[in-house]
Amino acid sequence: MEQPFLILAKDTTREMIERESIVYVTVLDKYIQLKLIDSRTLRVRTSLRQFEKHLPTDLFLRIHKRYIVCIRHIRFVDMDVTMKTGDVLPISKEFKASFLSHFCIF
Repeated sequence: MEQPFLILAKDTTREMIERESIVYVTVLDKYIQLKLIDSRTLRVRTSLRQFEKHLPTDLFLRIHKRYIVCIRHIRFVDMDVTMKTGDVLPISKEFKASFLSHFCIF
């Protein structure tokens, strides 16, 4: 059974984060940065590939080598992905077909 929360450690503090509160995840050097629905950002020292293993594949999709998005927080898809927060994220050619295959397009 998949756990509904992630526990993120920072120094001696551990914060419980609901997976669905993550808008997107991006890479910053040796860290990843999570953008949350409450506009906060959290940094975690791990790789995007390692973090991706702990995200449900029906809710999170890779759109770029540097970005994973939560599909519930997408507002528009064009040449880029616009999140409900207003953040505009690039879709790479490598991931575009796979990303779009998760949706019914009319």
